[in-house]
Amino acid sequence: MNMMEMGEVVAYLLRYRTAERVPSGGRKRRAAREGQLSERDVCALIDDAQENEREALRDFLAGQGLRLKAFESGDYPGIAPGSRFFALLPDPELEQPPLYTREAVFEALKLRQESRAELALWYLQLWLLLHTLIYTRLNRALSDVSRYQEATFVTRELVELVRDQLETLRGLGDRAPENSRVLLDERGEDIPRRVKAFIDLLVRAGHLEAVREAADEDVWQQTLLGALEAEQIGVNHLTHLIELTSTEPSDRPFEGAGQELADEAPAQDADEGSRDADVDGGEESETRAADMFDQPTEDANGSTTENAEENRR
Repeated sequence: MNMMEMGEVVAYLLRYRTAERVPSGGRKRRAAREGQLSERDVCALIDDAQENEREALRDFLAGQGLRLKAFESGDYPGIAPGSRFFALLPDPELEQPPLYTREAVFEALKLRQESRAELALWYLQLWLLLHTLIYTRLNRALSDVSRYQEATFVTRELVELVRDQLETLRGLGDRAPENSRVLLDERGEDIPRRVKAFIDLLVRAGHLEAVREAADEDVWQQTLLGALEAEQIGVNHLTHLIELTSTEPSDRPFEGAGQELADEAPAQDADEGSRDADVDGGEESETRAADMFDQPTEDANGSTTENAEENRR
């Protein structure tokens, strides 16, 4: 892998975040396009890279707070036999860049002349309620990555959950958090429009995908990438939005319905997920997450192998 090829691999991963030898779920392999390698070529370049090339790629990604990890078909459901699933993930040990820029959120959620603080609050509220659907409702912790295929919902469910949350805020009256009261100014079809824009953002980021239709509604499912990122970094990638929502620092920007996600085990796992492989108990702790760029070690016979075992989860 020369420097030009490395740049093309990084450009591909920054765009799609994942690459698979054998695409899952019936997805067609991404073809080459102008200025971009094909998915097949990206996988081949990563697989065939020499150790010094892998080290250079690892250092390049680390400068952006990222790391490339590879998973085999036995690691998580949904990875085809004989395939490898490459995921570009934020590295919890490095400084975290924002997963989404503020501008992308503002552009997607803006309906009128809302302030940036209001739009950031809308995004964070939608994020919290989505995770109520795909974690709390399933009695699932952030560390339960293998259950990502169970995390399904339809748009209507998220719309109804938002409406319930706003009714809870209205019921609190003056006791409602001051910064959350701006959410009560919605009118007409504002909520469905914001929910649709929010889902579109997560689809673009590779965190949600449509898996089927039910009663003329799209059924959305969390992706393996989305589950891995939730387990790895929790809410840490949202600090650039949280800072806009309050004049006083707060660990709890929201109150009311859905807050149990922040109170119970899943939120604890958000912190635990940012640790290395020292997760106590559970099937996930036995899942091997092979970091593509670990330093090679010598096996019992003296031959050089990738040190994947130190990245067991």
